[in-house]
Amino acid sequence: MNESVSKLSRVMDSALEQGCTYLESEFDLHTSCLPPQHGEIDTLLLRELTAIVGIGGTIDLYVAFSFEETLIQALYERMTEGMAIGPEEEEELKQATAGEIVNIIVGHCTTDLQNMDSQAIPITPPTVLNLMKIVPRLKNAIFHLRSVSTSCGTMNVYLIGPRELFSNSLDYIA
Repeated sequence: MNESVSKLSRVMDSALEQGCTYLESEFDLHTSCLPPQHGEIDTLLLRELTAIVGIGGTIDLYVAFSFEETLIQALYERMTEGMAIGPEEEEELKQATAGEIVNIIVGHCTTDLQNMDSQAIPITPPTVLNLMKIVPRLKNAIFHLRSVSTSCGTMNVYLIGPRELFSNSLDYIA
């Protein structure tokens, strides 16, 4: 296995493990990792709500968590249970929910991945996209996809890199 594939596998394995652990322990959701897609992914299809974090250092990837509407709704309801929230705040708080969940998951991943870099692994604050988006694979871009199924819906986990090809909203940089 070459070094690039090994790096992708380690980052994805950590993202899946930490994501499942967090959803199970904090939200009492049963999770299962769906089998990887075979072949190259030529297009990313991001769902209505996607949170993206950049991982720096030698890892140099974006990790995007794209939530099925039923899943993010369930997570939002559990995180805001007992709070008085007006309808005008709901969308903003759903985005904050996605960002917070992804920040926690990727933060835990840095512990798993610390031996891949000789220094602390920098991560960016989450960027939350509140729109469906299609990102074609151009140039030397790398896309990797795995999905986590829960009783409330699916979460797609994408690895996207190298980071210098993209802005943090996953637009190509000229």
